[in-house]
Amino acid sequence: MEKLRPSFLEVSIATLNFLANIGIVLPYVLILFKYQQTHSVNYLVAIIVFYVARAASIFSTKRLNLKSSTYLLMCLWLGVIGSVIYSVTSNLGWLIAGVLCLGYTSANIWPYFLTIKLHLTTNTDFKLKRLYWVIFAALALLFVADFKFDLQYRLAFVILAILFLITIPAGRLLNQFSLAFYDRQAPTKRAPLKLWRIGLFVILFGAMGLLTLLRKASLSIALPYVLAVVVLAIVILNIELAADWRAMPANKLRIVNRGFLVSLVLLYNSFFAYFILGKNGMYLAFAMYLLGFEAGRPLFKLIGHQVDAHAQRDARLALIGGHLLILTTIPVLYLIGLLLIALYVGYENPAINTSVYTDKANDPDLAIINKYRFSTYGGLLCQLCFFGLLVATSAINQLKLMAFFNPNSPALKLTYLHTLTWPLVSLSLLMSIMTIYGQRFFKRQSHAA
Repeated sequence: MEKLRPSFLEVSIATLNFLANIGIVLPYVLILFKYQQTHSVNYLVAIIVFYVARAASIFSTKRLNLKSSTYLLMCLWLGVIGSVIYSVTSNLGWLIAGVLCLGYTSANIWPYFLTIKLHLTTNTDFKLKRLYWVIFAALALLFVADFKFDLQYRLAFVILAILFLITIPAGRLLNQFSLAFYDRQAPTKRAPLKLWRIGLFVILFGAMGLLTLLRKASLSIALPYVLAVVVLAIVILNIELAADWRAMPANKLRIVNRGFLVSLVLLYNSFFAYFILGKNGMYLAFAMYLLGFEAGRPLFKLIGHQVDAHAQRDARLALIGGHLLILTTIPVLYLIGLLLIALYVGYENPAINTSVYTDKANDPDLAIINKYRFSTYGGLLCQLCFFGLLVATSAINQLKLMAFFNPNSPALKLTYLHTLTWPLVSLSLLMSIMTIYGQRFFKRQSHAA
């Protein structure tokens, strides 16, 4: 029995690492598959609520004066509850309750897990074993079995609930391990909630919910009204960004730009890729992002001969080159452009995590959450700019909004290239250049001080 206990804890920690890494997309993918299978309005509503809840949760978390380890346990229990609901019922009320649980968990499980992991790795000899990735592969096969034998995805949600249950002991163990860190760390005074921010928060994510619905279903709403919603959401988003600007003294431009780049590749180009690459375009765009995200840092470190300044220079050149290449209509160059941008994101991400966590001006228990909050600002800004351009394009060319999201012909390639891709990529390139020179300016200022 004593031998079994350490082995089970290893499996529990491995499962937690697995869910922390894929938790942001797995519940969404399962609900999306369920909707595609049933075409039920209930699951369509669930997808929209999940999308909005996931985006909103990163802004609403950390409002209580709790430790990150406690929030991590909350994420795990909410994951259990949400998964169980989706495995036993299709009632709309229960589905909304379940998706609120899964949306919060998807948004926050990785930031809180990474926060605790950084607490432990900087203060102890805590490390993840390579065996964990073998366990991840074995667990993933269980989900494949559900898809292969067409078990209505209920088994997948049962398995997901079991996986979340398995992680509870790991969450408790990490909570105990982190007590020494919290004993040494003085708690940060939380800013009081302001009613005007709550009101803007509700309006913003109500608008995001409507815009998400328009991507999923054909609604007869006049395009000028949709454009007004987009403009209102952009104004509110910038007010929220300004209100949170002091939450992190440095790195804000880098993080907002990161979020914008991720949405540019994963959201916009996952759809636009159809017009360049055909029906497999979305999968190829995803593949370029995953490859670049994983390979970015080791590749640029290798090219730069392990010299940080050289690696950073090469990554920035790749970023600028990637923007220019995706403006072409040549499939190979377009794919290389997506890959170069993803490689830059992959290079920057670990550096940003280390920078925000080790910055003495940041509360280490809030640093990663604030990082993802600013990254979400950038992602939402990209989505709103894209949707605003799409509304204008659809109105001018008398096209349906759904023609972009559900394309059936590449004939509109040049229309979308000129009216969507060129403006959006130009804005992204401008933000990236401003970020690069902004970093240089702040570095000179800090050295001068």
